[in-house]
Amino acid sequence: MSDETRQKVIDAARQLGYRVNFLARSLQTSSSGLVGIVASRLDTPYRAAQVRAAAGELLANGFTPILVTTEGGEDQAGLVERLLNYSVSGMMITSGTPSSSIIEECAQLNVPVVLINRDASLDGADRVLIDIAAAGRMAFDMLRERGGQSFAVLQPRDRTFSVLGRAQAFSDNCRTAGHTVDVIEVEDQSYEAGLEAAEAYMATSKADAVFCTTDLLALGFLDGVRVRHGLTVPEQVQVLGFDDIPQAAWLSNDLSTVHQETEHAATEAVKLIVDRIADPARPHETRHITIRPVHRATTRKIPT
Repeated sequence: MSDETRQKVIDAARQLGYRVNFLARSLQTSSSGLVGIVASRLDTPYRAAQVRAAAGELLANGFTPILVTTEGGEDQAGLVERLLNYSVSGMMITSGTPSSSIIEECAQLNVPVVLINRDASLDGADRVLIDIAAAGRMAFDMLRERGGQSFAVLQPRDRTFSVLGRAQAFSDNCRTAGHTVDVIEVEDQSYEAGLEAAEAYMATSKADAVFCTTDLLALGFLDGVRVRHGLTVPEQVQVLGFDDIPQAAWLSNDLSTVHQETEHAATEAVKLIVDRIADPARPHETRHITIRPVHRATTRKIPT
């Protein structure tokens, strides 16, 4: 078809209001080009950035993202079933851990599934996740190298794989190095939980270095110990977060943290979907998200 003829066809289609029905096309090709993203906690900066990066990477690779959200005790299996009804080309799951039966059903339908920071023991899916052992070790090293002598960690009761994993890895590194560690349990990963943790810390702990397992926890904890109790940070207590959300770098916070690369995670997740579509029988992979230390004002400077 010549360029002139093609343009005439396009102009005629626009005048008629014609649009390609990709769902109808999927009946012939068995692929809609849609990729489902299952996510929760979109009100948190890290998860919002994660979903935005994943959607952008999918669009750049010719896919159309379709987002379903799950909160509280919603039936994740039911949400996945809804996505499968649209003949999705793949699926990213960033919240909750799907059952083995869901993974098996997706495999039978040749729908690639990528788990992002989800349980690494589940077979049948590709994974993109932080190395939780390395994350816990990095957090400990960041506080110890800045003079930390006694340690505490905020450990949420909503036991998500990556957050609980890095909390436990941090505690293990403290004990292996011969240090005590106060485990302060908090309700969830929120700013409000961080405020409550500050009260528990003031009542029960003498730690001079505190690892808050998310930045939101750290920001709440900072406000609690500084504003409510008048402690100076980092002179009296060092505070370290995790994720490196934009608010961590705000001048009033200037929070030291572990940076978790959301763009890298999105790129790797889409690559895994593309590779799985091309070769459904290939061995399943686990790829690790890049992390790096970010020292700001809430950890001490190394003496020169």
